[in-house]
Amino acid sequence: MTQIGIAAGMFFLLPLGDRIDNRVLTTTLLFFQAAALSVMASTGCPALFFAAGFVAGLCGIVTYLLPAYATRLVAPARRGTITGMLATGILTGIMLGRSLAGMAGFEFGWRAVYAAAAIATFLMATIMRNSMPPTPGLRHQSYGALMGSLVGLVRTSALLRRSTLLQALSFGSFNMLWVGLTLHLQQAPFHLDTRQIGVLSLVAVTAALSAPALGRFADRKSMAPALRLAFVVNLAGWTALLLMPASYVGIVAGMVLVGIGSIGTDVTLRATLYGLTPDIRMRLNAFYSTGTFMGGSLFSLLTPILMAGLGWSGFVATALCLNLAGLAFVHKEH
Repeated sequence: MTQIGIAAGMFFLLPLGDRIDNRVLTTTLLFFQAAALSVMASTGCPALFFAAGFVAGLCGIVTYLLPAYATRLVAPARRGTITGMLATGILTGIMLGRSLAGMAGFEFGWRAVYAAAAIATFLMATIMRNSMPPTPGLRHQSYGALMGSLVGLVRTSALLRRSTLLQALSFGSFNMLWVGLTLHLQQAPFHLDTRQIGVLSLVAVTAALSAPALGRFADRKSMAPALRLAFVVNLAGWTALLLMPASYVGIVAGMVLVGIGSIGTDVTLRATLYGLTPDIRMRLNAFYSTGTFMGGSLFSLLTPILMAGLGWSGFVATALCLNLAGLAFVHKEH
């Protein structure tokens, strides 16, 4: 239900960022998300829990809204750098969230995780309300016209369609890594529990530190060379996992390299898309993020199926093919 909510929020709510002041939109979403997380932490009713999960996902699109908002406030020459800086925060949060949730859930129970998330989200809403400057370049048109123009952008912009497909492949690979490793590390020869997996995955936070450098690289280079490098780094990470499946060296190398590669594709593609007309950035972002999330969700779903049917080596080989397809597509189109 949460994943369905996120997909719906990215497609139906993100375009409002081109029409509504982003400070108002951000803080409203965060306050509603904090309320939904509070319900999830406290309710004993399954139906209410699922409904709150949907609302939490629906309002959980702020990290997709902020990069496009921030690029409205800076010079074009710094667009990649700023996108990379924000990607550092986003990816660090994702990776720390995975680790801390596993450890906190093991020690205090799953309700404590949702309660802590609710408090943190409420604090973020308060901070953002007091710190975000007004949004420049908003469009004053109806919601229907806004959504209609989104469909038109998808139909006419080959760059948007290509970027979305490439990031769906890269983010799909990233999600495969984390779902697959969680299953792999619980089996022989590792036999780790969720707390131990959480501690180990803290190493992967180092990948997020590469985002500012990748953003500066995207500012200096054209789209194609930066994308090729990112997919090559992804391939190197999956190769390490294929060659050293029972070694912590291979596991850590895979975590860090696939993290860096996935950040690299996202920063490059977002910086390129945000270089288009400012007043359509949220609608570009809506389709791009929806496609990215759908790729991540699809390959997350396929991961346990692939591991059950093909084993670890077959699963990793599938991920390698995914990144080879992305690399080949970059070469073909650029």
